[in-house]
Amino acid sequence: MAIHLAPISSLFSFDKPSSPPESSGKILSFLLLCFFFSPRKSVMASGTRSHIGDSIPTFEAQNLLKEPEKEVCSFDNADIAALQASGAFPVGTIIRPFDREVRSDFSSNEWVCFLAYPFSIGLRYPFPAFISRFFELTGLRYAQTMPMVWRVLVTLDQIRSRFIPNLCIEDLPMAYRLRSHGNSRFLLFSTSKNPLVLKATKNEEKWQRKFFFVKRDSITGGFDLPVKWLTSANFKDLAPPSAESDSRIKSIYQLPESERTFPLSFASSSQRSSSDMSAPVKAPEVFDLDELDSYSAPIPVKKEPSPKAPTSSRPSSSKEVTTPKPPPATRTRACSAWKRKETDSPAISEAFPYENYGFNEASGFMTSFLNQGLERLMFLYEDACGLNKMLEIKLKKAEETIADQGMIAAAKSKHYEDKFKAMTQEH
Repeated sequence: MAIHLAPISSLFSFDKPSSPPESSGKILSFLLLCFFFSPRKSVMASGTRSHIGDSIPTFEAQNLLKEPEKEVCSFDNADIAALQASGAFPVGTIIRPFDREVRSDFSSNEWVCFLAYPFSIGLRYPFPAFISRFFELTGLRYAQTMPMVWRVLVTLDQIRSRFIPNLCIEDLPMAYRLRSHGNSRFLLFSTSKNPLVLKATKNEEKWQRKFFFVKRDSITGGFDLPVKWLTSANFKDLAPPSAESDSRIKSIYQLPESERTFPLSFASSSQRSSSDMSAPVKAPEVFDLDELDSYSAPIPVKKEPSPKAPTSSRPSSSKEVTTPKPPPATRTRACSAWKRKETDSPAISEAFPYENYGFNEASGFMTSFLNQGLERLMFLYEDACGLNKMLEIKLKKAEETIADQGMIAAAKSKHYEDKFKAMTQEH
């Protein structure tokens, strides 16, 4: 799989003259050189054309960023190559090379801006239908959507696929409202003190600087994506709730907190693209460690009679069948695993679809699963560091308090000693 980068070598192509130019030709060549090699800032102020000579509109700065110098793109060509290797986009997708001069609020009819964050949590383009519906209704651009919105949408898409299949975007205004959080970027602000999705508001460092541009005609629905950023949005007007919305939101609140907490073990709906979601979800595409619980104790299995088995006069007991010896235990576990595959467990190819998707795409599922585990470990590590820091601060305050109390006690002791000496000298 290869994602082609937009060519930049064709920006400056000059034909070598066959004969020495005249004086007028020299002047014309000088003017052309001045035009092509003028400072880029002046060019970017009015717009930047990706290919000279094309009739495609240039980039236009919307000037919505209050401090654009602090949001210079940091997603370089090495990051683009890593994204290409992850299978985040279909084959043939054209990604614009790294350019420090462009900003995330630049608009173009040729290019569309993507944030790197949604792909870091396992999403691929085209996004799942539930998430795509959110952007279709609101008209928000991907680049003006804060990370917490992606966390909420991914978690709710997981809940929809596992528990509430009729959950829709029009239900969300019952629990959230769209709120602008500076620079015309939006988040989902909870209307209740108890948020619908937990642990979705953690800070993501420098996410605004990790963005890139994709050519619209190289992706599905590229020309349907918005061109300009929205500056205001009313969630209820854009996605009017229905009469059943309130009951569906209450159903989510009734789920265990672990099921509506980010991060979680994503089901296939959040891992796959929308083109892979036509069939109903039967099992998660990641290996669930809870599956190992069934192997913690031997499983009673009915033994098959063997003609070569020696007969014994000793009566057989149920204990011997329930708790077999080590060699039969290995066969018992294998047989149980084989039975689970036939009854209620997915086949290996369903958990890691090498056969259906090939090694490169299947490795994307596994890499995403490992990334989620690492993200969870990092989250726990950050919590532990925060707790450690808090305890250190409390310990330091306690030490200062003890030192102050010691000084006060020493001063009081000296005061009473002096008073006692004065009384002794008087008598």
